[in-house]
Amino acid sequence: MKKKLAVVVPSLRGGGAEKVIINILRNIDKNKFDIKLILVKKEGPYVKLIPDDILVSDLNKERVRYSLLKLIKELNEFKPDIIFSTLGHLNIALLSIRKLIKGNPKIIVREANTPSKSISSNKRFLTTLYKYFYPKADLIVAQCKEMKDDIVDIFNIDEKKITYIYNPVDIEGIKNCCKNKNPYNNNKINLLSVGRLTFQKGFDILIDAFNIVLKKIPNAHLTILGEGILKNDLQKQAEILGIRENISFVGFKENPYPYYYYSDVYILSSRWEGFPNTLLEALACGTKVVATDCKSGPKEILAGGKYGVLVNEGDYKSLADGIIKAIIGENKTSDRANLFHIKKIIKEYEKIFLN
Repeated sequence: MKKKLAVVVPSLRGGGAEKVIINILRNIDKNKFDIKLILVKKEGPYVKLIPDDILVSDLNKERVRYSLLKLIKELNEFKPDIIFSTLGHLNIALLSIRKLIKGNPKIIVREANTPSKSISSNKRFLTTLYKYFYPKADLIVAQCKEMKDDIVDIFNIDEKKITYIYNPVDIEGIKNCCKNKNPYNNNKINLLSVGRLTFQKGFDILIDAFNIVLKKIPNAHLTILGEGILKNDLQKQAEILGIRENISFVGFKENPYPYYYYSDVYILSSRWEGFPNTLLEALACGTKVVATDCKSGPKEILAGGKYGVLVNEGDYKSLADGIIKAIIGENKTSDRANLFHIKKIIKEYEKIFLN
């Protein structure tokens, strides 16, 4: 008999957590699960990627807190055996209404970021909420061991309540999409970075590092994929440094994989992460990679530097040295992406849903 699984997310905007949800929905065994996707608001570029055989409910609310009455009604009508959610504020909201959900379904929450970093602002209030509500979950899914340890340390939660499952990467799907037209000028050394243009992603550090790289490798060019509130600030930073013409801000791309595949080096400059999907995707494309050794994920993904270059987090000089090292060095990516293959990771998710 199929298990009824309700998957609850705020939206399907172009973030890493949303991409993980789409990968799960597209690859989970439909013979084992009757699935309903519940969206606080049905919006974002990944909406078009929802499989046709998935029921979808749009609560049509701008914020999670305004959606709770409709969410309770939706869950009580569907009567799920398991509820799975991701993103901290939604997880807390879901656990706060647990007693109002009929049938005592199992609730599994996935943490999307490293809490010690992501809740640094308003820390005391959010830490109190996490400490109170997260133990009410049946299981907490971290994205890697370092994140699991962080949750245990920050919130004093019993580690038996927490597991970690690496993010999945659809290697075959990426390879089918990555060899489209080369988007770069072949006369350049093309560097790539992908992510939301926010403080977390450290693009300001990357631009300072790239300024150093250009002095040693004048034909280098940096392409940044993504949108965000810091776009104007980053463009201004590049102008002040006199390197604006050496950087392309190309926005969000539905198919970013040719940018990965044809780039000479992929760069992750983050101050912190959950478990960076972009780094996994770069590995799947066989691209050389440089990453900051930030919490959490890059060190585990690259096995301490075996499969790419790790540099000090927040240090633009270290990042510049790492980029130059990667440009002139050998490609170490090997078959590392297979550790995160979607078929392997989906089995781990199916196991926790069924157990």
